[in-house]
Amino acid sequence: MWPPEGFILQPKVVCQMSSLYPDESYCTSDIGRLLFQPKNEWAVTGKVIDATDVRQITGTHTDYLIEIKCVPRNNIELDDRFFTITSRFRELNRLHGNLSKLHKQLYLRGAFPHFAAPRLLGSCEPSVVAERRRCIDEFLAFVLDSEVLRKARVLQEWVEIIL
Repeated sequence: MWPPEGFILQPKVVCQMSSLYPDESYCTSDIGRLLFQPKNEWAVTGKVIDATDVRQITGTHTDYLIEIKCVPRNNIELDDRFFTITSRFRELNRLHGNLSKLHKQLYLRGAFPHFAAPRLLGSCEPSVVAERRRCIDEFLAFVLDSEVLRKARVLQEWVEIIL
């Protein structure tokens, strides 16, 4: 007979972390807290300012230097804030996939921007790097313009880890 006598069944607990941070207290960095602010208080933009080839024993990859600019609105006492993030395409591609999925799950407005396809060979060619820079810029513009996506756990964790 199942279960055996004296055996206690535990209910199955499914733990699913929220996709969005519920409040600003979950943010552990300045950029995280600024991203959490409403767009009418802080305008946030991001763009790739440089791409550098990194050669290692295991191969070559491109690091993208991204500048995040946070501009206060309606408050002349605060200064613009600038943050620089260095990230590989692989990390950005993973972030794009996660945010694209979240965008779809939450039925948010607007078409999520297309992203450059990963390439095993030739990823450091100038034409590939140029296409990736363009896609990263479009992706950042879309995400940083969305108050909902700015509160996404995966975006917040990306800026926390990368900084």
